[in-house]
Amino acid sequence: MSMLPYSLFAILSVAACTPVASHESPSGSEDGGESAPADKPRITGGSLPPEEQIRVAPGLEEGSCDADAAQGFVGRNADEATVKAAVAASGAKAARVIKPDMMVTMDYRGDRLNIRLDDAGNIIAITCG
Repeated sequence: MSMLPYSLFAILSVAACTPVASHESPSGSEDGGESAPADKPRITGGSLPPEEQIRVAPGLEEGSCDADAAQGFVGRNADEATVKAAVAASGAKAARVIKPDMMVTMDYRGDRLNIRLDDAGNIIAITCG
């Protein structure tokens, strides 16, 4: 059996990992004229500027959660009735109960109440986001 197909596959695999160089001139324009303003990011290599990558999540534009109104629930056991009462008091549309060492997303939602618990299941902090 010939080793040619395996050799060709290995060469093409390595070539696919090689970064592609940008064909943009160092001055920022093709004709050698003025470069782009320093405050406006340039698009190179096909990626978008950071501000173009930001997406508005549900509830981000709304500030419908008031954590101050739910602070009276701190110290209580986080049973279902207490969580529902805290959500109702805050005006939030959703709740997230966060247990110790629990992994959570870092997205911000202005309509979500975050309820942090200790090892015993008691509420230690209430925030929005």
